[in-house]
Parts: sequence; C-alpha cells; structure tokens
Amino acid sequence: MFFPHSKRARRVAGCTALALSAGMLLAGPASADSPAPRPSVEKPAAVSTVPSGRFLPQDGARSAGAAGATATLPSRADFDGDGRTDLVFRTGDGKVWTSTTTGNGSEFVSTDEFVKDIVPIGDQDANGGRPEVLTLTKFGRLSVYGDASPSYAGLRWSGAGWEIYNKIFSPGDLSGDGRADVLARTPAGELYVYVSTGVYNAPFHARKLVGKGWTAYDQLVGLGDSDGDGRGDFLARTPSGALYYYGSTGNPQTVKGRKQVGHGWQEYNQIVGIDDDNGNGVADLVARGSDGTLWIYYGTGGGNFTARKQASDGGGWAGAAQLGGAGNVPTHGKEGLLARDKAGTLFWYSPTGTGKLTPRQQVSSDGGWAGANIFEVNSLGRDNVSDTLEIYDGRLHGGDTDFGGGWGAVNLIAGPGDLNGDGTGDFVARDRSGVLWLYRSNYDGTALHARVKVGSGWGAYDRIVGSGDLSGDGLNDLVARAKDGTLYLYQGTGQAGSAFKPRVRIGGGWNAYPKLVAPGDITGDGKADLLAVNAGGELFRYSGQGEAGQVFKPRVSIGRGYQIYNGLY
Repeated sequence: MFFPHSKRARRVAGCTALALSAGMLLAGPASADSPAPRPSVEKPAAVSTVPSGRFLPQDGARSAGAAGATATLPSRADFDGDGRTDLVFRTGDGKVWTSTTTGNGSEFVSTDEFVKDIVPIGDQDANGGRPEVLTLTKFGRLSVYGDASPSYAGLRWSGAGWEIYNKIFSPGDLSGDGRADVLARTPAGELYVYVSTGVYNAPFHARKLVGKGWTAYDQLVGLGDSDGDGRGDFLARTPSGALYYYGSTGNPQTVKGRKQVGHGWQEYNQIVGIDDDNGNGVADLVARGSDGTLWIYYGTGGGNFTARKQASDGGGWAGAAQLGGAGNVPTHGKEGLLARDKAGTLFWYSPTGTGKLTPRQQVSSDGGWAGANIFEVNSLGRDNVSDTLEIYDGRLHGGDTDFGGGWGAVNLIAGPGDLNGDGTGDFVARDRSGVLWLYRSNYDGTALHARVKVGSGWGAYDRIVGSGDLSGDGLNDLVARAKDGTLYLYQGTGQAGSAFKPRVRIGGGWNAYPKLVAPGDITGDGKADLLAVNAGGELFRYSGQGEAGQVFKPRVSIGRGYQIYNGLY
C-alpha cells in the first residue's frame, strides 16, 4: 500500500519572488516599459511515495522476547492503541503522515509552515495512552499535538524561539514522573533538558544545562529505557559510525559516562528509537539504510542490541524525508537539480532519497530559457520549495513579476538557506568588484531586509555554491572554488553581521569539473551534498560527511550524459 504523490508542484520563481534593488526594498510594481519576464514554470512535485506500514520480522520475536519480561515499556508513538510503536514521518512535499504496525496510516497534521522535524513524546496527560507529538517548523516554532490517532491530533500548544537548536529529541522519561522529557542541542554543542510538566499551555519547565561538547555527534537518538531503571536513555553517533550509549542517572541534568556499543553505523542515514517492540522490557531501535530499507535491532540491555533483522519490504522507505524521532539533523529548502540544455530548455531532477536522481522532467517550453541569467536558491517562503531567480536587463525577475533594477552589477547568486538564525531563506550575491552581500528574506519570501556586506575578495572564486549544512553544526554553509581548482568551505555562523567563519581548505584539483552544483540533501541523512560533472559529462556525488575537517565522503558516480547542459543550478 502506498501514499499518493502530492499535487503541489515545485515552482520556478513564480510564488515567492523578491522585492529589492541592489540592497534597497521596493514596494511598488514594475513600470509598464520594464522588460517582460519569462513565464512561470512549474516543477514536478517532490518524490513522496512511501509504504504505509513497515513489515516486522515474522519469527515470533515478540512472544519469545516477552517470556521473561516483567512489563512492556510504554510507547511514545502508539497511535492505534495496540501497545506497539508506530511511525510518523514527513515526506518530501512537506506533509506529515503516520504508519502503524498493522499497515494503516494517514495524513496526520497540516500547518502553513514547513515542518522540518517531528518528535513523539508519548502520553503527557495520562488520559488513556493517546500520545502527544512535537513538530518543529523551519522558523523554529515548536508545537504540541495531543491525543494523537493514526489520522488526527489536536493542537495543544505552540511556542517560538526553538530555532536556536540544531537538534531536539526525546530520550523518554528522565525525571521519573512517567512523562517523556526533551533534550535540545545548540550548534555550539550545549545540551539542555526540558522536563515535561503535563500541562498543555506550559508543557515544559525552564531549560537546564546538561553539558557541553556535544558537537562530536551527527545523530542524537532518543532510545527509551534500555537498562531497566525506568528512565530514558539515548544514543549518539559520530560521523565515522561509532555508536555510543548514554544511560540516565535519575537526575535529568546528568547522564552516565558514554559507552561504545557499536561501529559501522554510518551506513544508516536515519536512526529511530521505537521503545519496546518485542515486549521484553528493553528499548529497541530501527535504522534506515542508504537504499531505503528499514532494519530493526532488538535491545538486550545497557544500549546493546541483537543482530539486525529486515523490517521493511525492500527500500521503499527512501521517500520518507524525515522519520519522526530520527537522530539526524533535518534538512530543508532545496532537494533537487535544475538543468538547462544548450537549446535553453529547463529540466528538473528530483532526488530518490538514496543518493541518486530520478529521470529528468521538462519544466519549460523548448528553448524558453536560452541565455537566461538564472540562479536556484533555497526556499524563500514558508514551504520547502526552492526558488529560481533571474537577472534580466539589470532587473531581478521572479516569474511574471519585475521587482526592481540595479542588479546589473551582480554576477553570482547562491542561496544556501537561513544564514542569520531566524529560519528564513537567505542568499548571497557577488558584485563585479568581488564584494559578497547577504540578503535576508522575510517570512513569506516576498521582500528582503537591507543587505549586509559579507566581505571583499570573492572575485577570486569561479564558483560559489551552497544548500544546507556541510559541517555538521546545523548551520548553512558555502563552498567556493578558486581559479586554481582549490575548494574552500565557509561555515555559517548564524549571525548576519559575520555570516561565515574563516575559510577551510577542502582540497585541490576541483577544476577537473566544469560544473559544480549544490542540490541539498539527496542521500536522506540531513547533510548537504555536492554534485560535480567532469568534461566527459559524468555526474559524481560527494556526500556530506558532517565534519569541517572532512567535508565529503569519497565521490560516487551517479550518472552520465550531463555534458548536454550548459547550466546546472
């Protein structure tokens, strides 16, 4: 059973166009004699087809495991009341769905802001077991949805300001009051605990610091009780695949010293704690492979697990962009590739979630964009749909609307996403003197704040690209290639006044690629990726590693024939 594709199409510069003039906001419409913009072009809908249920191993694991158990742990995400954890997830089109262990499920919640992460927190109000679920939007709004069923949950509370964290997760009950609590990590590596209150209009006590130095991990996974003390535990994974277990102490502000419980876990792009699936009183785990296959690990205690068992029918789960409760830092804003052939026709490639791209789909009239000066940027509005901007005759165009002049001095635009920490889509523009400027958008993507100077000397680069986080801190970054082929990383700071840290050299020889493009996350792990095309037209993927010192994994060939394009965006 599969969910249908979303009917909402991706757009090319028609829906969240900009109003600016080389750093000045323009409120009025274009004059009658302004150059005519090219017509708006609709991109294909995001890939979002996933199985509606997971296939559990048919080996009697639950009854056998439960034989010596004293009690089954309460689930944080049992939507149908059968005592087993169900899955909740976001698809590429921004919709949130449930999938129960019996193969049922439905669209779950709907908001006017893109939901980037989902955190199940179990029954907070002790009203019969119906769980509560947290959603986190791209603008940092955290919401509590209560009494969740497979198809509905009611909004109970919503609060702003959570964009200061790059990961929010629930390990289960840390305080011993029977309610799951929440942990949140900042980009600087500070970990805070929010103890639950059970009160809808004030769901958390004031945060308290657990500790610092948590930047070492690219995934933080809320596991549930693994050591039998009635408190929640969690797992932490390094980019190299080392898995560590952190046990609770009974004090929400402290954790036991870490214990390594595995290696090789880098093969999974998302890892989810599912509480006690087999009924033996120990928390279990689901991990998704790079091909979209789900695997289940049954807990044996103290953060240890049995050998994995396949828990899905093949790789059908690649289309779930973000699994609820997954430990990765979620990505959003651009997932795909716009290509223009030498005749001027535009094509769109969507990611499969496995590190590859779908077959191309034509998204313009034949030759309709010949000679166009276009740039693809992360979503500027409230959705997850990337935007295409065009500079024509010195004016910035968005679809059918002209938004002002003064752009003839700009020769490059790159849109990595939020650069000032407010969750909105931002971009940088380089003028012909080599000065780089930051343009911050409003929440609807319909206007820009006054531009901020990033720095001079950016004319030394022949390519500047970015879409998402490359360094693993949850902040959006840029990569820039010097004319001698050296590639540099500019880590985002989240501060408009000083948008990037000093550059870090990635490596040399990148002038072997006539084309470099940032497609966002196409591997499903929440890390930004990079695509490169050599002179022969072969397409290579450089998967984001999530470390500033080792930015990319070794390249992988994912296609041929890309020499037919004169532009990739």
